[in-house]
Amino acid sequence: MKRILITALLITSLTPAARAVDCIDKACIDVYTQDGKIVIEGHKGSGSVEKKAVAPKPAKPRAPILHRSITPKPRISASARPKVSKSKKPTVRKVLTPSATAQSLSDKLLEALPTAGIAYSPSFQPLIKVPVYFWSDIPNFFTKRVEIVGELVDVKLKPTFFWHYGDGVVYVTDKVGAPYPDGEIRHTYSKPGHYLIELITQWAGDFTVQGVTAHINGDIQTVSVLPITVVAAPTRFTPPITFNR
Repeated sequence: MKRILITALLITSLTPAARAVDCIDKACIDVYTQDGKIVIEGHKGSGSVEKKAVAPKPAKPRAPILHRSITPKPRISASARPKVSKSKKPTVRKVLTPSATAQSLSDKLLEALPTAGIAYSPSFQPLIKVPVYFWSDIPNFFTKRVEIVGELVDVKLKPTFFWHYGDGVVYVTDKVGAPYPDGEIRHTYSKPGHYLIELITQWAGDFTVQGVTAHINGDIQTVSVLPITVVAAPTRFTPPITFNR
């Protein structure tokens, strides 16, 4: 699985740490192929939560302990008694440090590509040693515009066709073909029989984000099959014509 990373500037190689930092303020778009589909993935924001250290609480001082003497004391008037001040507990202030939250936005889209339909002409019992014309209903280009994490992504793919005619001959082209007489994809069978046409469509292309275009590494292949029966031309033998004088 190969990937290309693109932001406001084209980025082809980033470490995970650098990528996370770069995606905080920018949208990182990743387009790649996986399981026969185009995957468009977007991410913005670090998604991490910063934790701040909390100041330790100060220790509470102990109040002084007053010991009473067992020796009897003479009575002293209330006015002459010394005042004993009680020590106050120090006030402890709790420091609340709210944690800084970081928002992240991510999304992932899957785009399936069309499968080719096969047609040929003549459609009924084509003859040996007579060209058979082939074509498919795939468009010359596949384009798709999607919006992901606030960014517009334009994907453009072009197909390449591999025609396997079933008799060992393979023809490669970027044309979709057409019926007789305009079609350029044609094949002539030399022997009658039942053949299996196999068309392999290989997709490759580019994607564009914020005016920056990058190639999508890798490709996607779709396969279509269709049987065909080729027959021999009927032959008639006629007796020679004689003329009497």
